[in-house]
Amino acid sequence: MLNVNHKEKKCVRYLANEMSKAERSVFEIELSLDDDLFAVFENFQTIWISYRNSEIPKRTLSFEEILNKYNKPEKVRSAKVSIKKKVVISMAFLLVFCLGFYFIGLTQSEYTNHRIAPKGQRLTFILPDSSTVILNSGSEVKYSSDFGKRRYIWLKGEAFFKVTKNIDSPFIVHTNDFNVKVLGTEFNVSSTSINQTVSLAKGKVNVLLKESKDEINLIPNEELVWNSKTKLVIKRNFDINKVSAWKDNILILDDEKFVAALPKINQFYGVNFIIKDSAIANQHIKGAFKNQTIDEFITSLEFISDVSITKTIQNNIEITKYHEN
Repeated sequence: MLNVNHKEKKCVRYLANEMSKAERSVFEIELSLDDDLFAVFENFQTIWISYRNSEIPKRTLSFEEILNKYNKPEKVRSAKVSIKKKVVISMAFLLVFCLGFYFIGLTQSEYTNHRIAPKGQRLTFILPDSSTVILNSGSEVKYSSDFGKRRYIWLKGEAFFKVTKNIDSPFIVHTNDFNVKVLGTEFNVSSTSINQTVSLAKGKVNVLLKESKDEINLIPNEELVWNSKTKLVIKRNFDINKVSAWKDNILILDDEKFVAALPKINQFYGVNFIIKDSAIANQHIKGAFKNQTIDEFITSLEFISDVSITKTIQNNIEITKYHEN
C-alpha cells in the first residue's frame, strides 16, 4: 500500500475542492511558507490538469493497467520524454489512490476508536482534545487515532458535545445525512428518528446537508430540523433545557401524543414499549421523570395516564387502557 502523507492529502483535498473557504485560505498561506508543500502541490496540480476527471476509472486500476493505457510506445520518442511520462503516470496512480483514500478510507478505516452507550444508560467521556461527549442510550461514536490533528467524529444516535476551541482544527461531526462543523461550542445532535436535529446551546455551528449540499449556520438557541423522508428543512428557536435534559438523566414528555413519545421513551430506557389499545395512541402525556428506574417510570406512567402496563416474556412492555372491574 502506498504511504500517503498529510501534505499529499491536503493537496488532493484542495484540488478536489473539498476544503471550506477558510481551509483553502489557510492552505494557500501554507503554500507560500512551506517550500516542500509547494513542490508537492505543483506535482499534483500538473497531474490534476493532465489527468482529467473523465479519465479516472470507476474502479482502481492496477499500476500495470495504467501503464498500458497511458504509456503506449511511440515510433520515435526520446528517453527523457519516456521517463517523464512514466513519472507523470506514477503520480496519476498516486492521485487516484489518494482520492479513494480521502473519499472512502476517511469514513471507515481511520475511525479506530469506538464508544457505545449501553441501552438504558448515558455515557460520558473525554476526547483527546479535551472535548466532552455525552452519548444517549444505544448511541455510538467513532473517531480516528490522530484525533488531535483532525477532529473528525462519526455519530449514530444522539450526543451532546462540549467542544474545546481550536481555530486551527475544526471539530466536525459526521452523520449519514449531514456534517456539523464547529470550532468551540456546545450543541446537541440527534439522528435517531425521521426528524433529525442539530440544537445549538453556545457558540456557532455550520451544518452541511449531504444530499442537497446546502450549508446552514446556527446561532445560540437555534435548532435545525431535517426530515429525512420529506427532505424538509426547518430552522427554529428551541429550549435547550428540554432538548438536552436526557444528558442529566431526565426524560421530559412535553404534552406529546403517546405514539409520538414512544421512540423517545424506548431510547431513554433501552426497552420496547408497545401500544396495544388504539385509543391510547393519540392520548397526550406530559411530565418530567428524573433518575427513575424503568419500574418507577412504569408506575408513574400508569398513575398519570390511566393506563395498564405489562411486561411480556419477549421483553416487550405493552400499554393498554385501564379498565376498572
